[in-house]
Amino acid sequence: MTGERQISTMNYGSSTLLGVAAAALLTVLVMVGSRNLENYDSALFGYTVASVVAFGAIVYRYALWLQRPATRIYWKRGWQLYRQRNKFVKNTGSAAKTFFGNIVAQKFIFKRGFNRWLMHFLIAWGCVLSAMVTFPLVFGWVHFELEGDLGYRAYLFGFPLQLMDGRSLQAWVTFHALDFTAVMVIAGCAIAIHRRLHDRGAIALQQFLLDFVPHLLLIAISVSGLMLTASSLWFQGYMYSFISLSHQAIVIMTLFYLPFGKLFHIVQRPASIGVELYQKNSAELTRALCPRCKTDFAGQMWIDDLNKVVSELGFDYTMPDGTKLQDYCPRCKRVMRGLAYSGLANKSDGVFQGARAAAAKD
Repeated sequence: MTGERQISTMNYGSSTLLGVAAAALLTVLVMVGSRNLENYDSALFGYTVASVVAFGAIVYRYALWLQRPATRIYWKRGWQLYRQRNKFVKNTGSAAKTFFGNIVAQKFIFKRGFNRWLMHFLIAWGCVLSAMVTFPLVFGWVHFELEGDLGYRAYLFGFPLQLMDGRSLQAWVTFHALDFTAVMVIAGCAIAIHRRLHDRGAIALQQFLLDFVPHLLLIAISVSGLMLTASSLWFQGYMYSFISLSHQAIVIMTLFYLPFGKLFHIVQRPASIGVELYQKNSAELTRALCPRCKTDFAGQMWIDDLNKVVSELGFDYTMPDGTKLQDYCPRCKRVMRGLAYSGLANKSDGVFQGARAAAAKD
């Protein structure tokens, strides 16, 4: 019943329209950014179609995610608190600090151990840097042209940039950027798979489709990409066409998997900036007192929003005195739960003793 109530509040029509509009917008940007396909490489058409479809699906999924009661509350409160005029500068600084700490440096994962941080950092930035290189090239927003015997000039949206010497370190790093990111992703995924094969906690909860498939897809993309480099540099293009088609198929498969698999949290993660801002501001506003022990344990705004979300999900934890279970501090919740269990035990003991007495009379 709870699931049905939550599903009924989802507006699939508006989410679908947003997804279609996003795909259409990206198509227009491809046309404009490539100067009406003048700078577009037709060999990358498959990647482009998959990217457009995946982007529309990501927007669709994100729109649905924002409609969930808890997410919607955090989203609205985050923007509401950020736009406060008297705290705008402070909130901007706090958001920037959270962005660089949690998104750039991935410090939120460091608390769980260095190996997990290294794994997360390598995979995250390997994927992000790969996307920053790949998508502009696929969409024709960036392309290179040979000038003279050794010079290459990069063009951004058709506008010329710096001329590079084809034999310089800068050119070598630029043209092999995806090889570096591929090594980062392979190393990060190797650490992740090793952990999932040896950590008892991970073994108990993991699922192949959810926890192993994303890593295997990323490894397959990275390895096939490195094989393209090896084929062109050292093997005179041996099996280059087959490797290229295989690489393209795996990339397209991953793009279609992205909006509906575990990799979607890459898109969700930036929302943590608003969540942390909400938590910090909530701590500075009116405080909530536990009805039982009068302890200050949370912001009143947070408690009110929690009660609203719980109600929207179809749950009712109203106590006999009119308060709600969410109004109590964690310690009192544990005490009240223990007292309730104790009452059930005493009641069951009474029933058992009565049954024994009746059996003795018979």
